[in-house]
Amino acid sequence: MATGSILLSPGAAILPDGSASNAAPAIQRVKSSASAPTPYFLQAAFDASTEEQCCWSLRMPADYSSAPVLKVQYKMTSATSGGVAFEARIAAVSDGDSQDVDAKAFAAANVGTATVPGTAGHLDEVSITMTNADSVAAGDFVVIYLNRDPAHASDTATGDAEV
Repeated sequence: MATGSILLSPGAAILPDGSASNAAPAIQRVKSSASAPTPYFLQAAFDASTEEQCCWSLRMPADYSSAPVLKVQYKMTSATSGGVAFEARIAAVSDGDSQDVDAKAFAAANVGTATVPGTAGHLDEVSITMTNADSVAAGDFVVIYLNRDPAHASDTATGDAEV
């Protein structure tokens, strides 16, 4: 069985239309406070009280076999206690499917939770086992959905979660 990682960069995120029930995280360029040369990176800032979402589309690699796990690396803007919850979904379409891609819906949600680091800005990772993976297979056209789930009982941390 092959294993590997596919990087879903915030810069490649597909943001929703911004309607009231379809909010997007802030995509922002961040500069390290270190001295020159200074690293820059992109991050998606998910609010603590609004369900914000983004998507990525990709072709599932040819060596994919089964049991996808989405690993969400995040840091907190200000929180040093509490927890975060992220929700992830997959929509997968195989060559030859009778499904109209323009009418495709996501599979049921998968949720991962974590206790935030004790220091704001420290990196942490939430692993979300994609049990509901829409029968994804190697070569499929895939859309991955991610949001911070402020309505989840485990999401108690204040401030933005920066992915």
